Parts: sequence; structure tokens; C-alpha cells
Amino acid sequence: MSAVAATPQLELRGVTKRFGGVAAVDGVNFEVAKGDIVGIIGPNGAGKTTLLNCISGIHHLDSGDIRWEGASIAGMAPHRIANLGIGRTFQIVKPFGSMTARENVAIGALFGSAHMRRGMKQAFALADEVLELVGLKAKADQPVSALTIPDRKRLEVARAVATRPQLLLLDEVMAGLNNVEIDEALEMVRSVHATGVTVLLIEHVMRVIVGVCRRAIVLDSGRVLAEGEPEVVLRDERVIEAYLGERYAKRLKSS
Repeated sequence: MSAVAATPQLELRGVTKRFGGVAAVDGVNFEVAKGDIVGIIGPNGAGKTTLLNCISGIHHLDSGDIRWEGASIAGMAPHRIANLGIGRTFQIVKPFGSMTARENVAIGALFGSAHMRRGMKQAFALADEVLELVGLKAKADQPVSALTIPDRKRLEVARAVATRPQLLLLDEVMAGLNNVEIDEALEMVRSVHATGVTVLLIEHVMRVIVGVCRRAIVLDSGRVLAEGEPEVVLRDERVIEAYLGERYAKRLKSS
């Protein structure tokens, strides 16, 4: 007798979002299992951020469904989706500029999952824990204005992690970082994932996709072009043609 497959933690069924008649996301289907770490890649304008906006409730779907632990969340307000345990970061970080790093993260702790309501003392204790996890403990009491761009990106992740999500959506947290900073950010993502958080991330840095992701999903013109293990997907001729380009193909052949 075969075992019954576990319900996916997140499931997208025919997800479509249009702007002015143009489908930014067009019939997207995929699943994310609890504890997985999945990368979304694709050219600019492929619909990657729009897809995260659909999952987190910022955009309402034109058609299709998004299911969280078996129940539909399509049409729910962002704060309700956050309360269910779905946290996210944004490409353009917008910390509370008048606050310290610690205070910023405590805000996330105060407005997290519904079953994790906490007071100020607990929120600051959690903020300290999360700041250590992402490597910002030494700068906890610094004003946001004193933080570097890489540190502000860490702070963005920390604030999202402080909501105690079961699923964390990361939108290009490596963008604009140098190689050393990318390596540090990679370790941060691994540390967060190691706490049991499922991760769905958008990234253009291919060594991030290969380095941390168990699966890669390629979007092109709002549709899923390819899906599978990163090493396999990145050798797909369709993916090379649509996104990675000839230079990447040449590097593959010479490796």
C-alpha cells in the first residue's frame, strides 16, 4: 500500500495576475514542501516579484488559487497572511529610520504570527535573538542611518524573521552585494533555514541558487519555463537562451 503524499505547505494553482490586460504572472503552478528551500530565477520583467506580491496578499489574483497548508489564502489581506506564518522581505529596504536596529526588529516581533503574540519585553528579547542569528548583534543599538547597505539588507531579513514565519519569502537580498558580502548573506540564509523555516527566494546570483536551493523555478514572461534541481535547470537550453545568455553557456562548456 503506497503512502499518502503530504499536503504541500504552499501550493500555487493557475495563478494569474494582469495589469492593464497584460499578464505579469500567467497560469503559474508549483508546490513548496515544508522545510524546503526553493529559488525563483528569470529575466527582469518575468513576474518574480509580482508572484511574491500575490503570495503575500499585496496583489489580488485575476484567476487561480494559492493554498497554504491545504486552505485557500487567495484574496486575504497581507496582515492576515502574515498572521498565518508567511513573512517576506522587499527589494527596496525601508527600515524605520528614526529607530535603532533592535527597535526595528522588535516591531516585526510585535506584528507576527497570530499564535505568537507578545509584549514589549518579549519582543525585544526575540529581536536580540534574531539579530544574533543574522549577524547584527554588535550593531543592535546603532541607528539605522549608521548601517551599511549590506547591514540594512540583514536588518530587512531580521525584521521578517522576527515575525516568526513558517515560510519566508526573500526578494533579492543579495542584490548589490560584493562577493564577500554575498558569502556572508548565504550563511545568513542557511542559518535562518536551519531553524526550520521554509524559504522561497528570488535571486539573480547563480551561485546562491546552486549554493542553497534544493530546487529552482524559472519564470519567463510570467510563465514557468523550467523547474527542477538547480544544476539541471541551469543547463537547460531554454533557460540559457531566455535568461542566462551565451557567456554563461560558454562557461558551462569550459567547466
